[in-house]
Amino acid sequence: MAADTVDPIPPGARLVHIGLPKTGSTALQYAASQLKKRLRREGVLYPGKGENHHKGASWLAGLNVAYLPDPTPQERWWLNLERELDLHPQHRGFLSFEMICTTDSDGARRTVDEIGDRGRIPVHVTLVLRNIGTFLPSYWQESLKRGNSASLEEYLRRALKDPAAVDASGAFHRRDGLGLVERWSEIVGPENVTVIVLEKARPTRLLDTFESMLALPAGILHSEPPVGAGANRGMSAAEAALVRRLNEQIIGEWHASSREHRNLVHHGVVGRLLSSREPAESEGKLRIPGWAAESCAEAGRILADSVRSTGVRVVGDLAELERPVPTADDEALAPPDTVPFDFAVQALLGMFARSTGWTADHTAPLKQ
Repeated sequence: MAADTVDPIPPGARLVHIGLPKTGSTALQYAASQLKKRLRREGVLYPGKGENHHKGASWLAGLNVAYLPDPTPQERWWLNLERELDLHPQHRGFLSFEMICTTDSDGARRTVDEIGDRGRIPVHVTLVLRNIGTFLPSYWQESLKRGNSASLEEYLRRALKDPAAVDASGAFHRRDGLGLVERWSEIVGPENVTVIVLEKARPTRLLDTFESMLALPAGILHSEPPVGAGANRGMSAAEAALVRRLNEQIIGEWHASSREHRNLVHHGVVGRLLSSREPAESEGKLRIPGWAAESCAEAGRILADSVRSTGVRVVGDLAELERPVPTADDEALAPPDTVPFDFAVQALLGMFARSTGWTADHTAPLKQ
């Protein structure tokens, strides 16, 4: 399907956005969370107080919440969302968490059963895909925020070992014998799955399609673009190299906890870098090496064929998944010997702010 305008789900039905990560989820979730009241007036309920439905969806899908002292998901997280949805039975419900796609068939079935009240409420699932050659380096840099210290080269060799089940983000696993789209189409039916394919030439496709599926006025989700660190821009090659080196030291040698790393590096260093500066061209872009190009294209072809075979609704061109992308030479992949002065200062300021409890605008310390 070429058009980004699709038939909406029925009033009272529930739309579940399951992923992939690094496919515009932040922009979608930020807009929906900022526009909760307006969406409700338009007949769409985006429940909860958070930007996304990470905790409630984690209980549904059986996913641990790694950054909490007790990572075990709690049923009450989902019940809070369910109660709010049940208060507005005529509204279209909308839930979003980009890691739902990593669950297996049992988790997917429980997610659909609970959200759909055991078949009494229609459920529609939406998955967003992008070119594999750009997805993998993007997800690698996202993994750095969680403490990964493997190089991009090491990460890609592991991820592309089996192009039919790319080992990245956990979304493409075949632990239950099924591919990603097959898993969900078997549970809700192919007519209730929409796959959106991102393309650089159609930058508004993601939000346009969600507006159509939720019967929202055109442009409403575009009216609240994320800002600062919330925009979740990708790191430059130099920024990624710095964070990876910190991970090697802080986790690999100093054995910091996940919670300490999340506070000081993820929210401190990375949060400050992404919100306070625009990287220079000289810092480099994260790209796959030449040797990985054909493996990425093969993985894209396999994924596209799998989507076609299920008969689900597709918005965009599946050929985009296997399109060749620019690659990096060995020199571009090597970590830099030095980083720009302003870059180092901002990284240190971010860690200082998180360790001392200074406010978000970094002008005064929080009261202890």
